[in-house]
Amino acid sequence: MPSKSKSAAQPKKASPVKGEPRRSDSKITRIKTKKINLLKLYSEMNKLTNDAVDKEVIKRFKIIIDTIEEDITKKSLLQILREPKSVTVSDFSDTLQPYIKHYLFLIKRNKRNK
Repeated sequence: MPSKSKSAAQPKKASPVKGEPRRSDSKITRIKTKKINLLKLYSEMNKLTNDAVDKEVIKRFKIIIDTIEEDITKKSLLQILREPKSVTVSDFSDTLQPYIKHYLFLIKRNKRNK
């Protein structure tokens, strides 16, 4: 009986081009975008933390930043950072509202403690 070699029985898979990322055919890769404005708000909140509750809120906010699709605008970020009293929380998405409220609380508490 003639024996078949393993290479003849199974076709070779095409090797990926050097510059292209590897992808599996069954999964769709998710493009990760940087949310610069949300990360700036995150770092400002992190500076104002005092206790374990604040750190837990900050930790959850980081998870939300990583999973959310969109970023806030630069204009709204500057309004939050420079004029916190004039911020309308309802203008933001429902997922971000508690964290913006917590930032406003941190600002008030920081002014009270000084």
